[in-house]
Amino acid sequence: MPLSLRFLALAVVALAVAGCATPRYQTVYRYEPPADAVGQACLKGCEQVRASCSTDCQAAWQACTARVEPQVEARYAQALDDYAQDLRRYQRELDRYEWDLWLSWGHGHYGGMWHSPWFYRPWPVYAYSPYPPDPQPTRENVRAALQREKCHDDCGCQTNYDVCYLGCGGRKIAETRCVANCPAEKLAAP
Repeated sequence: MPLSLRFLALAVVALAVAGCATPRYQTVYRYEPPADAVGQACLKGCEQVRASCSTDCQAAWQACTARVEPQVEARYAQALDDYAQDLRRYQRELDRYEWDLWLSWGHGHYGGMWHSPWFYRPWPVYAYSPYPPDPQPTRENVRAALQREKCHDDCGCQTNYDVCYLGCGGRKIAETRCVANCPAEKLAAP
């Protein structure tokens, strides 16, 4: 097959695959304020409550992260120990796997059945290969995991604001918009 035909075939396959991508949608909310003056004044109170809630939430988050900081070093040391154990386990499994391949175990003489002449192997040679451990932990990853575990950054400020907004006579309207792989007529505006 000439090079130009190979390129054309590859281009057709690439376009076909790109055309098969499904659209991705996201729900967004549009807020319509109340029309009357009483409702508008009520909304100002909702804004103040949300701002106060956000400030308090941010202060609580910072206090929590400060309380978590002394635990980071101990947790990081434990994560490094766990990683070292996983690495040793992986090395043992890899050595065992390489020996099995080198000795051609797994090519049984008994009707094609797998066997090991020396000791029991819990896996067929070609059905198993050792997997490396997860990447080495970093202090930043340990800190972030500890913060996710112990500290909460969502204080419900938006939910309380929505309740207040609706109570003032405003409307919250959900809209589903296409954000990726959109058909041409449904492309979301930036």
